[in-house]
Amino acid sequence: MLNEKSLSAFLNLADTGNFQDAAKRMGVSNASLSRYVAMAEDQVGFPLFHRKRGNSGLTRKGQEFLPIARKLQSELQTCELQIANIRSDAGQAVRIGCGPLTPRTLIKPAMQAALQVSPGMRVSVSVSARQAPIEMLENREIDIYVGDLTHTPETENIELMMFEKRAVVFAAHVSHPLHDAPVCKLRDVFEYPFASPHLHKHWRAALTKALGGNEEAAQKVRTLPQIESDDYAFLASLLDDSAFVVGGMPETFSELASSGSVKLIETEPQITWNICAARKTDLDQPAVDLLWQKLRKLAM
Repeated sequence: MLNEKSLSAFLNLADTGNFQDAAKRMGVSNASLSRYVAMAEDQVGFPLFHRKRGNSGLTRKGQEFLPIARKLQSELQTCELQIANIRSDAGQAVRIGCGPLTPRTLIKPAMQAALQVSPGMRVSVSVSARQAPIEMLENREIDIYVGDLTHTPETENIELMMFEKRAVVFAAHVSHPLHDAPVCKLRDVFEYPFASPHLHKHWRAALTKALGGNEEAAQKVRTLPQIESDDYAFLASLLDDSAFVVGGMPETFSELASSGSVKLIETEPQITWNICAARKTDLDQPAVDLLWQKLRKLAM
């Protein structure tokens, strides 16, 4: 097994093809670099470089070994990060990625319940409708994702948890004309300035179907929204203007609704969210397990 110095020497020399440049990269002398490369060749059991004056190219076996060495370096860096996390007690930290509909509806109650059990837990929440959650979980950028995972590619060591579907509601200022109708048709909502988080293709397909599924519906959906933001505090502030309609969940607008400045609108037909949570199963992190358990209670 290559040690860190010999692995680094091999990769730097493979990248530069020059002993002097590789030594500068590592901050060592040419003699030290040469010794580390020799160690690497002893450890793998075959020559890695053709020695030439000025330049050193990879042998055929060196070329075959190069992707293995890059993978090994990546795994060592991951291992070092995990060890650092253990040293800093990062087992109490949870990184959550989520879509805009979920912070108040799911993450807040789950987090509050988890903090009652483990007050020292630290939680960071990244909200975006444009995230690539599975890739972020695979790359250890987040520990849990909560949001729309309509299309989930097959992948190993990923646990999924589905939440019961709920109807999306719309909100508008109390003076908005939509409140005058006994039944609000979904198509009527989009006759007014509309604001929402990013509408990815699955939401657009759902809206198109709900509006009739024809080309006219598709064209209408292509123009939505007039204002787009994943920041619901900003979106809710637009409801000060009597013209705007904003889509979301009831919890999103609870404070404005209780103040009497905004009323919720339920449409016919209704559209529903498709929310689930995902996490890696090959990690041993007590705080992640705890928060996952609290999310599971909300899914029941």
